Amino acid sequence: MSILLNNHGYDDSSWFQELSRHFPKKLIHIYKKTKDIDLIRDDIKYAVIWNHPVEDLLNYKNLKGILLLGAGTEHIDAASIVPDVPIIRLVDPEVLKDMGRYTLYWVMNQHRQYDTYRQQQLEQHWQRHNSPQPTDFNITILGLGAVGEEVANRLHINGFNVSGWDIFPKKITGISCFFEHRQLKTALKKADILVNCLPLNTSTHKFINKELINLLPHGTMLINISRGDIIDDNALIEALDSEHLSHAVLDTFSVEPLPKDSPYWHHHKVTITPHISGATYARSAAKLIASNIQRIENGEHAFPLHQHPSRTHQLTG
Repeated sequence: MSILLNNHGYDDSSWFQELSRHFPKKLIHIYKKTKDIDLIRDDIKYAVIWNHPVEDLLNYKNLKGILLLGAGTEHIDAASIVPDVPIIRLVDPEVLKDMGRYTLYWVMNQHRQYDTYRQQQLEQHWQRHNSPQPTDFNITILGLGAVGEEVANRLHINGFNVSGWDIFPKKITGISCFFEHRQLKTALKKADILVNCLPLNTSTHKFINKELINLLPHGTMLINISRGDIIDDNALIEALDSEHLSHAVLDTFSVEPLPKDSPYWHHHKVTITPHISGATYARSAAKLIASNIQRIENGEHAFPLHQHPSRTHQLTG
């Protein structure tokens, strides 16, 4: 049994090292670094990949599982045909914790007005500002999947008033949960901060558009820790310029690295981080991947299992 590895060229060596530690007797082939890969295609049983050319996966006739090196599925979902094997998302608890801490940092930064104090220091100006009680500071989270739930709980235990919206009904202790489009307006109407945790798919592409932004109170701040394509960039820039939104913290973008000519770079109401809110670490995630491979080998179900759109269409007719 061999494993195909491709993290889209990013730090493949760390993944190779960690996976080799879990599978010392199995061959691991790094995509595009393995000579004569055509000769060993039939030996490949598992593809451990991120943003891999999906058409290439059809060349491995004995493939038993596709294990994604991230929680997102937009790359593989874009393919009309995929091998008929389990597709397993990577949901690493350590990554979820990082995303919760990242969001908490920016929420506290806004709540306690630390940017104002940093500016006052530059101006040698001494002035205190009142901040509302955390219970009176309203955070709304879009998307209550694994990431959204972790973020909601992290903010809740730190005393903030947290609500969330998802297309499906959710129940999270201490969180006011709204669902379906008919409850979206209610979920947004009191938000001091809106946190985007939605997955990217056909229904969420440019979901945060002018219409949605107009449902937010004047002065709301946006934090995006999901995918850049969920935001209509033109609508966001317009809302920031008009001061309908007070600030945007953006960790992901529709094109990465962010192009040099992007207006976000120099916008005074935008904070940019280079997709680091929840970086995946081979040291913790490789164990999860190894466990799922072992489950498949044992005839058990791997998780979390992803249902590719082509399979959903087959089920629904």
